[in-house]
Amino acid sequence: MELYEIDQPQPGQIIECRLDGQLLWWGMIESLNDYRLSSGVRSLTLTLRSRDASSHWRNVRRVTEIYPVATPLSVIARDIAYTLGLTDAEIGFGETSVTTVHSNTQLADLTAWEMLEKLAEPLGVQPFVDARGVLKTISRDITRPADIVLTTERIISVTAAKSRPLLTAVKVRWLDPNLTKVSQQDQILASINITAGFFQLKQTKRVSFSEDETQRAENTYLVIRQSANSGLLPVCEEAYSQKTQTGGEIVLTTYAWVPALVTAGMAAILSSSLIPDGVTPTETIPLGRPIQASAEIAVLLTLASIGTGMYEIWGTPYDYVHTHNTTEAYDQNAPEWMSNEVEIENDFIMDEPMAQAYAVRELLYRAHEVSSFNVSIVDDPRIEPGDILQLPDQSRLYVTNYQRDVSPGSAAVLEVEGFRV
Repeated sequence: MELYEIDQPQPGQIIECRLDGQLLWWGMIESLNDYRLSSGVRSLTLTLRSRDASSHWRNVRRVTEIYPVATPLSVIARDIAYTLGLTDAEIGFGETSVTTVHSNTQLADLTAWEMLEKLAEPLGVQPFVDARGVLKTISRDITRPADIVLTTERIISVTAAKSRPLLTAVKVRWLDPNLTKVSQQDQILASINITAGFFQLKQTKRVSFSEDETQRAENTYLVIRQSANSGLLPVCEEAYSQKTQTGGEIVLTTYAWVPALVTAGMAAILSSSLIPDGVTPTETIPLGRPIQASAEIAVLLTLASIGTGMYEIWGTPYDYVHTHNTTEAYDQNAPEWMSNEVEIENDFIMDEPMAQAYAVRELLYRAHEVSSFNVSIVDDPRIEPGDILQLPDQSRLYVTNYQRDVSPGSAAVLEVEGFRV
């Protein structure tokens, strides 16, 4: 009667599986599939899943906060665990000295489990939720000593098989924390039109090498497509200088004679109007008329000398970027026709030694996991994925999964799945 009416299990509740009072596993009820009552029979069918199998862990894509340089990866992983509803008591992966090496680090458009995997990979571990629902990590280092030694009397059977071609190389792509100067080819950076004349003695125009004023450039120079001096008379000097990494300055300086000529012309016009007209014996010619005409011609020439220049700034744009490095580990004894490589990308690698260790570790792990190696043993609750078991013949088994039958009357047998290391 404990599973009837109001006591019936509901989705979201936790069910523990115990054997002789020892906790073997717990999971959350996903659904109540079937409940039947008949004469002398009461049956209930539930679907349970481990905590990390939830859609909130595996399917929902998330975005983390932005983290500064030198943030420990364990801090980011802990924040992700908090968003999944875990408490400190349910987080068991500890601290790490590995930190972020880039500014404004953020994980985006990834599921929580993918985020935890990205953070764990450079450390040589992978996320794992144990039988008690605690989030921790398990090592992917297959060269470490065995965790559990099995004696002969605990071995029931051993089977082996090969499922995939052998991996021969692993390439790790990672973002270099050091900035590298990258230059492009010489090109036009800016263009501008400027009008010069008597109306302004000096014109200064600031030009940027990009619309957003962020493009850096070097070895910049001025190209004159059309000079402001292309009119009847040259009116100015044209000069350019680079002032900052992202911009320069074009200066047009009007020749001093241009405004002086205008001023003198105006004075001549004024003074000629005060000269009295004179009369010759044959014709009347005002004496101030030639002087006034000369002054007007001078003014008109000055006005005609106003010019518009078309200028371009050329140079070599450059920027400082984090380059992508590639570190490779490969089997030098593998023939070329057996080449089979995989590429991994991770931006949490701190330096080249860390990348090399990561590549070698992954090559060893992935090259061995293609061959399955399964063992049936007398049940041992200590064993979990990530453990290395040592068999009586000194062979070693890396555990990837296990199964046990806990139905009434079943034998105390643990089916261990993994690969030989």
